[in-house]
Amino acid sequence: MNKKLLLTLVLLFTAIFVNAQEVNFQTAMFYKADIDSKEAYKMQQEGALLIDVRTKREFVHSRAKGSILIPLFYEKNRKRVFNKEFLNQVYKQVNKNLNKTIVLICRSGSRTKLAANLLSYNGFKDIYNIKKGFQYDWSKTNLPVEKN
Repeated sequence: MNKKLLLTLVLLFTAIFVNAQEVNFQTAMFYKADIDSKEAYKMQQEGALLIDVRTKREFVHSRAKGSILIPLFYEKNRKRVFNKEFLNQVYKQVNKNLNKTIVLICRSGSRTKLAANLLSYNGFKDIYNIKKGFQYDWSKTNLPVEKN
């Protein structure tokens, strides 16, 4: 076998292996469960940390009472930019306790699915996603809301 063909095969198999190792954090499910807002509220009352991953503008407008803001994305020039410090900010918020129960909320449940997978994949053990989010679940119930 000539060197050029061997090199091509090595590169091809390397590319296949690397692509097989990719993780789609938007569709995977590494976290504990998808839950509804009523279950999330109960967990919050029992000591779970409720983290809102929406943008600051969304959070300031209206939010679940007692939630804290750690945005997954920032707004920059009317576009969403990934918050590279997201994992570190959550880690600091839970005082380095990877076993802390965390419930995530966003507008509709898509950003929280991504955030829940990122946290779980990076060692957090007890992560929950409010499946339909603030707009389509929490705000439709009689659960406490804060507004500015």
